[in-house]
Amino acid sequence: MSTANWNHGYVADSPYTFAYQAAQSPGNLALICAMMGVAWEPRARMVVADIGCGRGYTVNTMAAANPGWTVLGLDYNPAHIAEAAAIAEQADLQNATFIEADLAAMTDAEMDRLPEMDVVTLHGVWTWVADPVRAGIVRLLARRLKPGGLCYLGYNAMPGFGADMALQRLFRHLAAQERSGSSPHRAQAAIETVKALHAARPANLPATPMLKRIAEDDTPLDPAYLAHEFLTAHWRPAFFEDLCQDLAPAKLDYVGSASLHENVPDLLFSPEQRAIYDNMPNVPAREFMKDLCIGRIFRRDVFVRGLRRTDSVAALDRIVLAAIRPLREDTPKLGVPVGMAEIGPDLWEPIRHALNEGPKSLGQLRMLPVGRSPNPAELVTVLSGTGLVLPALRDQGLTPETQRFNRLIAETYATEGRAGGQFAMASPVLASGLPCVWLELAVAMQPDLASPTPPTAEIIAQRLLPDLEAEQMANAVSMIEALLHERPAIWRRFGII
Repeated sequence: MSTANWNHGYVADSPYTFAYQAAQSPGNLALICAMMGVAWEPRARMVVADIGCGRGYTVNTMAAANPGWTVLGLDYNPAHIAEAAAIAEQADLQNATFIEADLAAMTDAEMDRLPEMDVVTLHGVWTWVADPVRAGIVRLLARRLKPGGLCYLGYNAMPGFGADMALQRLFRHLAAQERSGSSPHRAQAAIETVKALHAARPANLPATPMLKRIAEDDTPLDPAYLAHEFLTAHWRPAFFEDLCQDLAPAKLDYVGSASLHENVPDLLFSPEQRAIYDNMPNVPAREFMKDLCIGRIFRRDVFVRGLRRTDSVAALDRIVLAAIRPLREDTPKLGVPVGMAEIGPDLWEPIRHALNEGPKSLGQLRMLPVGRSPNPAELVTVLSGTGLVLPALRDQGLTPETQRFNRLIAETYATEGRAGGQFAMASPVLASGLPCVWLELAVAMQPDLASPTPPTAEIIAQRLLPDLEAEQMANAVSMIEALLHERPAIWRRFGII
């Protein structure tokens, strides 16, 4: 049956790829606000909504980690909503609600029946949908986002993603030649011609990282991802200032980027670029300068409905950080546009020891180095940007909600997990998810892991991956042994086990 009456030109004949988005977590949003000197902190009771929630993994993860929150998922695709709601029901997540919503057609009265929202997130929505849907998003933000509430938007950005506009149009032309089959099938069928054209070096098909990934990488991209990325009729990367103009009816003020280093000009510009940046008159112009200089193709912007300023150093010092893996002696280094940001050995050694012991506030960490107090914004940028820490919101152990949900996800998505995907384990400490691969989740959820005689790596491998050949099984056993050696302490720290 045709979907032309309800999908507004978006791909609707296959589910989106399975992915947890860590940037959307309120703990991460609080860190960005603190860094930028904006007053906002998560509360014990909130309403959090994800517009374009897809298959609902991020929503259900946050619901499992926060029984005191109401977490809403809205999506146009009934297949997405049905899957997400089924998972919530099986995990008994009574605070997760999923709504099939066409924001282009949703009336003001229908919107007003939704609860007022403390946080609204949109990841990978804005640059893929038609103008009436965008207008519906803005109406919803204007009517239901509370004063002081946050909005996160992740979107393809101009001018960086503009170089791939020809590639997107090429995919649509090639896919249209396929008279039958699903959108992923038609995207897959286009790849060989894309590769051949790339090899022919056409003048106006730039060899962008995306094109090279498709045409040159030995590991193929998921056809479902390509279909959702490129085959929608309304694919339009957006300039930041145009987005701000579109959001103006919702009275949103820009806070900063969820990619922390993008908020620190010293890490972005050459001296010549910095001189021009410093003379830019306002936020849109300065953000445009960043988009010109640092080559970002995807922006992850945070806005607030009613900006209130606070002292950024004091706010950052209150942020509690927890190490998500054992921290080694090697000092962390973060690649940034101007080179490498690094925590020197004299600073790193006491900070490393403290974080290996357990969560610490940034203020506590800054007091540890003798005779020196590091810049809080730069310190947290390197620690977070290198994937070593996450903001911890609570001191709490395992809960029934997180245990039920994590076990269900490990079992339900076993086949899909083996093929990849961005997974996470719901954590009451993080009030969100601890990012992981499926194998780590499956190992952590072994029911007898905490017994007096826990299973060996060989037993777990046979349970989880019984069809592997000898060499593959040996590799799996080795990976599980490493997990069992290193991860249980981390899992306990975050209330996973």
